[in-house]
Amino acid sequence: MDMVMNWLKSIDQIIFNQIDLFKNTKYYEQFMDFMNQLSDDQQRLVTYVISAIFILGPLLVVGIIGLNTYTLKSNLNTKKEIQATTYKFINQADRLQSLQQTILGPRAPGSQNELKASLNAFNIDPNKLSVDNFKQESSHNSPQIKQISADIIYKQLVLSDFVDLVKKLITINKVRISAIEINRDDSEKLLSGRINILQYAKK
Repeated sequence: MDMVMNWLKSIDQIIFNQIDLFKNTKYYEQFMDFMNQLSDDQQRLVTYVISAIFILGPLLVVGIIGLNTYTLKSNLNTKKEIQATTYKFINQADRLQSLQQTILGPRAPGSQNELKASLNAFNIDPNKLSVDNFKQESSHNSPQIKQISADIIYKQLVLSDFVDLVKKLITINKVRISAIEINRDDSEKLLSGRINILQYAKK
């Protein structure tokens, strides 16, 4: 409110200064001659019009300034909303990408032999690992994602190799283990059985 009053005072001062300058010109004398030619009612009408201009003029200027300020603030708020929405979209895209990297495998094996080859990189005797019941199909939730299911058959593994196998299947191949069958040879303390896995990857 104080700022508006200061604007009005400044505008009034400018108007009065212009009136003083106008009085020192030849046009002022012409204006006075014109006024003297008018009747009293006409002079009062002209006076009312001039007074209204002096009163409403500053208010009109303040209104225009206020409208421009409001428009600028609205535009600024709109830009901020657009910027916030853009940042939110980028963050969601980054989170989705991170989630995909966590859930989806690096590359889905295209065949049973490819899955067996990936197991050979686990530094476990390949003769003790085999693959059975390999199936590949499109995911029900997204046609762009492949779903692979298979049974990893392991034989005569020591406990440390078995744990390492399960760990690498989960962390490297990003598989989900749906079932584990474990048979233990008490005489040699070796483990045999099968691990049913599900793996998801982009096509």
